[in-house]
Amino acid sequence: MADYRYRLRIKANYEDVTVFSNGPASHGEATEVSADLVAVTSATLLVHELRIAAIIGVDELVKAMNLVLQHSSGESAGGMAHRRDLHDRLS
Repeated sequence: MADYRYRLRIKANYEDVTVFSNGPASHGEATEVSADLVAVTSATLLVHELRIAAIIGVDELVKAMNLVLQHSSGESAGGMAHRRDLHDRLS
């Protein structure tokens, strides 16, 4: 993730700042940027959830995630269901 952020910073500062200053040039580029940001966010959340699971236990983390998912509306908690299933398989 640090490598990705470094490369993104280099790209933004030196090679292609337009995607951040003017917005994506095309729908395809917007889709790629969105997918990359989702991947970075999901990976960051997973790392934090693994640390929390180490502290409180996987079962408690899965219970908490189930409560969040039960009270969420639609896709707002999108990737959490997939990460919860991953944590559940690890326990």
